[in-house]
Amino acid sequence: MKLRYCTADAVENLRHTVQDRLDWYYSPNEKLSPASIGGFRESKIEAPRLAEKLNIDGKQPISSDAANALVVYEALQDLTPHQASIERVWVYLCHFDSPKYVFTRWLNSRPEKNKDAVRQVHNHFFASGNRALIRDNGISRLWWLGKIAHEVAEDNPREFLDILLYRQDVRSALIERPSISMNRRLLSSIYFVMQEYWNNDSTLFDREVFRSWMIALNRRGGVVLLDALPDAALDQLLRVEAEHAVNLATKK
Repeated sequence: MKLRYCTADAVENLRHTVQDRLDWYYSPNEKLSPASIGGFRESKIEAPRLAEKLNIDGKQPISSDAANALVVYEALQDLTPHQASIERVWVYLCHFDSPKYVFTRWLNSRPEKNKDAVRQVHNHFFASGNRALIRDNGISRLWWLGKIAHEVAEDNPREFLDILLYRQDVRSALIERPSISMNRRLLSSIYFVMQEYWNNDSTLFDREVFRSWMIALNRRGGVVLLDALPDAALDQLLRVEAEHAVNLATKK
């Protein structure tokens, strides 16, 4: 089948009628009809139904993110970054392909206040802006995680995702900051250092240690200056600061 996407009118219709459909969003047992809310278009891109491929652990939904990121990226790997930045694609997939996945992963607890429930739906069923595409939308974030993993760790993208998603602080520091996530050379260098600690004692992944490491890297010149360093110098700087952050923690 071909990948479908919402019309602009359909997206706006859905966005402005979220409160009217709150019961559906928090228990999407019935299918919505795209025609009833403004329609859809069909692209030339071949794509399977994601609902048939996505799996989720109901008790620990976050534990399924790495596997699902690879599933979504591999299923939609013909998308260009430009196409993957179009909200209408992800709104269609969240509402008409895999609403139960998005609900189970993100909306399993309904807030008491409707305005808070509406905000949750907007965060995970829609994607207004680049940050929402990478961090919040229930399906697009998986595609972007999968793409980054394949570009940074082509030989073992699953290990990259396991490391990246081990703690929210790690993901937030590296993926939700475009200055790092879009700089594949710097991200790759950081990943290689993380990989060594991951395969040894994991001390770098303590919340305070990792945060201290990121602060130190910012202090040493920021992303632009770090990226200007030769490979060997960049690698040495990253390792020295990582070791320093770990040593500081052990002395406390």
